[in-house]
Amino acid sequence: MRLERLIGLTLIGLTCVYGADNVLTRQEKANGWILLFDGKTLNGWDSDARATAGRGAGRAQTAAVAQPGALAQTGSNPRPCSTPVGKTPVPEGASHWEVIDGLLEPCGEPAGYLTSRDNYKNFVLDVDFKTAEDANSGIFVRSPDGTLGYEVQIWKQQPQGYNTGSIVGTGRTDRQYNFMADQWNHYEITVEGDHLVIVLNGTRTLDVHDSKFPDGRIRLQYQKFPIEFKTSS
Repeated sequence: MRLERLIGLTLIGLTCVYGADNVLTRQEKANGWILLFDGKTLNGWDSDARATAGRGAGRAQTAAVAQPGALAQTGSNPRPCSTPVGKTPVPEGASHWEVIDGLLEPCGEPAGYLTSRDNYKNFVLDVDFKTAEDANSGIFVRSPDGTLGYEVQIWKQQPQGYNTGSIVGTGRTDRQYNFMADQWNHYEITVEGDHLVIVLNGTRTLDVHDSKFPDGRIRLQYQKFPIEFKTSS
């Protein structure tokens, strides 16, 4: 079984020697890493979830089914969009995202998601995020047609106990694992067959087996402002 190695948004915390921000070294390329965010554009991503070929291609799918314990989408006093990309009109129900100083950030209203255009099945995904103490966000993997999928939680007190490090509706952590507020945190998400392993800042938070979603897209959730993602090596 082949595992793709996806540098979703960062490589901080890994033990190898890496190159400049948003650039893959020869060693990383040889090891099979794929850079999903170039630190400059939203290439490869959509703020709405567009269906893939064979799964309703050609129709926009902007509404997502609520996850267990989810709250209403609220931007929580977001900053105004400040770039042409951020100010570009988006479909109803989609959110605004922009790239500022190498950071991937949502802006304005409404809250929502940024969704990869490509599907992924078996992979290791590295993601760095920075958010506030009362954050409500998440990283979805294997999201079919850009809806549902496995949500790796970024929320310290989720109403149904799917706190940070859990997968909503699939597996709760055995204890509390907190992200560091207003600092950069690192998720390593391994998905191979029905096996899902979540590592937060070097600590394994969850190791479960589940087969609900065999493949799908990657989605970054903007549920409450602020939330930032970045590529850095």
